[in-house]
Amino acid sequence: MRGCLKFTAGIVAVLFVMTAVLALFLTNLFNVIADRELIKESLSNLDKLVVETVPAFVAQTLEEQAQERGLAPINLDEELLQQSMETLLPPGWIESQTDTAVDTVYDLLETGNLDNAELAIDTTPLLERFRGQPGLDIVNTIVTNLPACTQPVNPAELLGPNVTIPTCLPVEIPPGQISQEVHSRLVQAIESNPQLTSELGVVRVPLFSPEQQAQNAELVQARAQLLRLQRLFSFAQDWGWLLWLLPAACLLLITLLAVRSWSDWGHWWGWPLLATAVLVLFISLIFPAITTFLLRQLPTDPTALALTGSLQQTGIRMVTAVTDTWLARVNRQAIVMLGAGLLFVLLGFVSGRKSVAHTDW
Repeated sequence: MRGCLKFTAGIVAVLFVMTAVLALFLTNLFNVIADRELIKESLSNLDKLVVETVPAFVAQTLEEQAQERGLAPINLDEELLQQSMETLLPPGWIESQTDTAVDTVYDLLETGNLDNAELAIDTTPLLERFRGQPGLDIVNTIVTNLPACTQPVNPAELLGPNVTIPTCLPVEIPPGQISQEVHSRLVQAIESNPQLTSELGVVRVPLFSPEQQAQNAELVQARAQLLRLQRLFSFAQDWGWLLWLLPAACLLLITLLAVRSWSDWGHWWGWPLLATAVLVLFISLIFPAITTFLLRQLPTDPTALALTGSLQQTGIRMVTAVTDTWLARVNRQAIVMLGAGLLFVLLGFVSGRKSVAHTDW
């Protein structure tokens, strides 16, 4: 009977290790994902991403337009365009808007109020710079890299009513004059847009308005998925700690099945705690390498390599930042568990020796 109880206790000890490892990783993952400040910090380099990717995107778009019209290839000076972008972007503006977007997402996840969800973007600092010399510089950088027109162009028709940037440069018109005209039209379009000029430049973008959902079936599906995610998020925040109930129940059951002395208690609790801690530390050691490898295997579109490459690197940095914080918390708790396991095992050996010495006496 005693042997059967110990065998059952051994199975329960293995179950403890499995459930404790799971609880240790998942509860800390919930806590890290719920930390909006950590997510903001991991996205703090988006200004660099914009400066790197926008020129590549513009160059790709202009190249496609030139090919469609049978024009000469465009050799856009991306480095010069990056410098113009750095001058155009107000310091800290992208970081501020990113923080606002993160807060909006977390407010949705915490409240579940999707009907009135909207994203507020303060465009005032950016628009002020675009109206001035930084805006003219970036327009001039793009315009001067346009291919020459192969057919005569009427200057009056160079920029149509719905066109802001021409597809080619007529040789008879100075590029600087075209840049001035393009910039003026863009500024006029901005100043005549009520969405950009109302509320002191704060643009409010509704995310799931009834009108949008009526016109976009994919938006309805995205709303349903977000609601499911919100329920999971709320459940994890409120009840994630319940994952620790099963490991605690395993320790209690082990005590009832196999513990008859201080020595038994030390060994039957100590070794499972040690095994859990060692397994967690081992998984934490190899997990970052596995994550980085999997992220680098994501498919990349060769035609948009410059753009997707920067996005992929930003995604890797974000996942790495979150993973590092997550694993740091897991490792701290695993080290505490390792220390507790060593103390219990030491208790088991010391109590066992005292019991043997007392019996011999």
